[in-house]
Amino acid sequence: MKVMKMTVWIEGMVLLGTGIISLAEGLRLTRKIDPDAISDVLGPGYYIFSLGLILMITGITYLFINYRKFLNMEKGASGGETGKQRINRVVIYMIVVLIMYLTLINIAGYLLPTLIFFFLEFRLAGVKSWKRNLILTTVVTGVFYFVFIQYCRLVFPHGIF
Repeated sequence: MKVMKMTVWIEGMVLLGTGIISLAEGLRLTRKIDPDAISDVLGPGYYIFSLGLILMITGITYLFINYRKFLNMEKGASGGETGKQRINRVVIYMIVVLIMYLTLINIAGYLLPTLIFFFLEFRLAGVKSWKRNLILTTVVTGVFYFVFIQYCRLVFPHGIF
């Protein structure tokens, strides 16, 4: 049990540390924006600052949620599969889903593989309700589409179809 607590603590601190570094770098870059030299008014600073803020919020949420889970685990120990075995199994499944996604995105383009990827990942992460899973999948795919493809103008594979 202590090993899992240490792992969760380290993961949360990595998220927080990366978020703090990103915030600092984003602030540094926003002070150096020259509107005459860069055609993009926002520049990279605000983007990095936003990602840093999201990483910090994610790290804090991750630590808080897992702290509450560990408190509940300590209250009642259950038989059967241990938490570490379940986590290892879920991580392996998530890696398999990621590999499938990386393969499918080149074949079928962005939209369909991303919908499948998030649906399976949310299911593996513990979202049991089909309705909630479909809503989350649709919203996250849409947000990623607008942020990365429409706003940031990143080029994603179109696929062969």
